[in-house]
Amino acid sequence: MDGTGEHDQELRQAELAERVALLADRAGADSAASLIRRTARRAESPRARICVIGGSNVGKSRLVNELVGAACVPVSVHATDGPPVVVRPFTAGPAESGHPAEPEAAAAPGDPGDPAAPGDPGPAGLRTVRIEVPSGSWAARTGVEFVDTPGWEGWSGVRQPDTAALARIVGDCDVVVVATEARRAMLATEQARIKALAAAPHSPPLAVVVTKPAEVEDEAADIMRRVNHLVSVLAPEALVLAGPVPVPDAAEPDGVDPLRAVLGHLAGIRLRRALRTIRRLHLLAATCALVEQAAGRALADLDRPDPVRTRAAEVWHTARESARFHWIVLSADAGDWRATLVQTIAAEARRRRAATARELAARFSGMLETPEEQHFIRLHAIPYTAEALQHFEAWITGTVDRALQEDICRLRAALLRNRPGEELFQGLAAPGAGRVVPAATLPGVAEEAAASESRNATGWDASWLPEFVGTAIESVLTPLSAEIVGQIAGAAGTALVTEALEHGQAERRERAIDDLERIVEAAFTEQVARTEARVGQVYDHLLSRARDRDEQWWRLHTTAVAAQPESLDHWRSLQSTARTLSRSVHAHLSPLEGA
Repeated sequence: MDGTGEHDQELRQAELAERVALLADRAGADSAASLIRRTARRAESPRARICVIGGSNVGKSRLVNELVGAACVPVSVHATDGPPVVVRPFTAGPAESGHPAEPEAAAAPGDPGDPAAPGDPGPAGLRTVRIEVPSGSWAARTGVEFVDTPGWEGWSGVRQPDTAALARIVGDCDVVVVATEARRAMLATEQARIKALAAAPHSPPLAVVVTKPAEVEDEAADIMRRVNHLVSVLAPEALVLAGPVPVPDAAEPDGVDPLRAVLGHLAGIRLRRALRTIRRLHLLAATCALVEQAAGRALADLDRPDPVRTRAAEVWHTARESARFHWIVLSADAGDWRATLVQTIAAEARRRRAATARELAARFSGMLETPEEQHFIRLHAIPYTAEALQHFEAWITGTVDRALQEDICRLRAALLRNRPGEELFQGLAAPGAGRVVPAATLPGVAEEAAASESRNATGWDASWLPEFVGTAIESVLTPLSAEIVGQIAGAAGTALVTEALEHGQAERRERAIDDLERIVEAAFTEQVARTEARVGQVYDHLLSRARDRDEQWWRLHTTAVAAQPESLDHWRSLQSTARTLSRSVHAHLSPLEGA
């Protein structure tokens, strides 16, 4: 398909999205309409957005500068809590990419930058930096922009920017680049995020870039093999690339051109449009189905005689109140799920803590009266405890991941079972009138719930899942480095060394083991406390999103049940329009998914 054909198709899809949004407006599905328009605004952007994420001080900002070929964002060894920065290259003359040049002056790397141009939207909270580049440069030819994000250990929601904002930024991008530093590549938390990104439905193309390879010299090849192996298991379709290597007196670092070529291909216009379109079309299909089902309910209720309709409305409102009460029970159940998960983590922490303390005690006992005794904390206790915590983090990651998948399925199934179908109104016929509504008018809830669990999650109830997965990429962990463990050791370590040299061997050993147990306990307790807080945030967010979708369903269907006879044409029109638009959506979607 040529450029004109692609442009026409994109316009048709944009028009289709607005028509579905208008359908949702007419039906009263306000949250669906809002979500559609938000995704449509991003889909209209002609730029390819590459989002660079990773931990603090792994080289994200430097990588962005190297790719653009200019000092766009400041590079610092200190973690920053500022907002994400969108780096938007522009040319002074007509760009070779075919897009009109942007006349604004380039912003200095530390300046706030200009707000996003009208019609080229970005998520709220981004700081835009415009940088002038030559018309023949890679950035100008490919029409890319970059988002440089803060270290993801600050994505907890306690500091700005919060988890949801960063998740929206990642969800709006066309390529995700995960930067991992060569010296400590692929920590457990990085593995968790890469796995979550790859598992998200219609995830953007994913690339893992190993930064600062020059700092590991001869170990670089072994590190790349290890990263390739891990990524092949966690995200088989992701690419693993080596970061650029600075060359003295050279205009550009070595290896930047191959990296640009790969990212330029991943951000190519055809793949970019296809992925944006697939995400949007699934949302449109879910919204059409939501409106069509509600319209079917309204038309079924309007066929009932007036006394029966009144009784049906009373039965429905009773079911609505029961659903509100059910949410209280469901929230309590989710609290139990969360508590069980936290208790499991705490129990495992106690087991691992005891094993770590025993190992350190055994090592210390063998070093009494040796030159290594006074350096035991620095050379043995701190590194060994930090390593034990890393293994613990990997275990937590897998455990939480499995628990969330199970609890999301349980939550969806519970919501579907709690939504009444036609069987709610059985027996509500006028005396002697027989059965008014055919049994096949509305589906049975139990059958629908069972069917939904036997296939991939689809429909309005599942439309929030990709967004939730996106927010879960921040993981539930904040890794405790050896430096942090050293701070925790602090006074206890000093006391151990001081007192150890002032007492006899037996007393020294007993006091030292007590101090070692306190050090290990403090480190594991800190990790469990951080994990518990993050797990709480994830479950609160999960329930919030599920409640929003559930409330939208109930509001729409309650309006349908309360429909008046004079609104018959309105609901019939909604049903007809929803069916027509649904066919159009699937006509666009089928070729993209190979159906």
